[in-house]
Amino acid sequence: MAGGTLYTYPDNWRAYKPLIAAQYSGVHITVASSAPDFQFGVTNKTPEFLKKFPLGKVPAFEGKDGFCLFESNAIAHYVGNDELRGTSRLLQAQVIQWVSFADSHIVPPASAWVFPTLGIMQYNKQATEQAKEEIKTLLGFLDSHLQTRTFLVGERITLADITITCSLLWLYKQVLDPTFRQPFGNVTRWFVTCVNQPQFRAVLGEVKLCDKMAQFDAKKFAELQPKKETPKKEKPAKEPKKEKEEKKPPPAPAPEDELDESEKALAAEPKSKDPYVHLPKSSFNMDEFKRKYSNEDTTTVALPYFWEHFDKEGWSIWYVPTSRQTT
Repeated sequence: MAGGTLYTYPDNWRAYKPLIAAQYSGVHITVASSAPDFQFGVTNKTPEFLKKFPLGKVPAFEGKDGFCLFESNAIAHYVGNDELRGTSRLLQAQVIQWVSFADSHIVPPASAWVFPTLGIMQYNKQATEQAKEEIKTLLGFLDSHLQTRTFLVGERITLADITITCSLLWLYKQVLDPTFRQPFGNVTRWFVTCVNQPQFRAVLGEVKLCDKMAQFDAKKFAELQPKKETPKKEKPAKEPKKEKEEKKPPPAPAPEDELDESEKALAAEPKSKDPYVHLPKSSFNMDEFKRKYSNEDTTTVALPYFWEHFDKEGWSIWYVPTSRQTT
C-alpha cells in the first residue's frame, strides 16, 4: 500500500493509533503537525484543507494517490494489515467491538478526569468523582477479561489492543497512581506489555506510569485560556450645543374614568415591601459556599468553610425528616 500524510497536532493521542498500526504494516506515513506543513487552528481552516476534509478535524489522512480519510479508527484500519484487523470474521467483529468500546465507554470518563489535570478543561468535582467510579468499573471489566488472556483478541496484538492502549494512555500517565491501579493488575500487565512493544515505542517513546495522581491546577488552567482582546472604545463625537428649549408642562394624568373598577382597586392597594428588609445584612456568602461545595472536597474543604463562616444571627439550620425517615 502506498503511504500518505497524516495531519494532526503534536501529542494527539488519537493520531497514535494509525501511526502504531503503520509500524506493524510497514506503511510509510509522513506526519504534518507543525508549520509550515500544518498548523492546527490555521491550516485546517483554509479552503484548500476544507475541500479535502470539510469538517476541518484532525487527525486526517491524505494518501499519495489523493485518497482522503478522517477519523483515527478508520485511518488505523486502512493503514494496518490483516493481522491487526482480524484474520477471520469472528476476530474482526471482536476487534470492532473493542474499538467501539474504547470510544463509547473509556474516552468520555477519561477525558472528564484527565483534561482538568492538564489545564485544558475546568474542574468539576461531581463530574470528576463520577468519572473515577466509571473508570474503576471499566478497569474491573477489562481486568476480568485479561485474567486468562495476553491480548484482547486472539493471541496477537490487534487494533483492539492499539485502540484501548491509546485510550488509557493519559490515564496511566496522569492519574492512575499505584494505589488506584493496584486492584487491576491484569490490565496494568497488559498495558505495560503493549507500550513496550517496538512498534509502540517507536511512536510513544518510553511510557512512564504516574507515581502521584495529578490534580487540577487553577493557575495552569488560567494560563492556558485564550486571552480576550478588549475592544478600544471610540470617543463619541461632540454634539453641537442645543439652544435652550422652553420647559413644557408635564402631561396631564389620564382621566380616572378610563380605569375599570378592578384596576382602580389595584391602584389603591399599597405596594408590598420586602418582609426581611428590616433585618441586618448577613456576612455569610451563600454563593461562595456553593462554589466550595461544588468544586472542592466536602469533608476537608466545604464543611469547614461552612462552619467557619456561618452567620447564626442571620441564618438558621432546620432538620426536616422525609416521609421515609423515622424520628
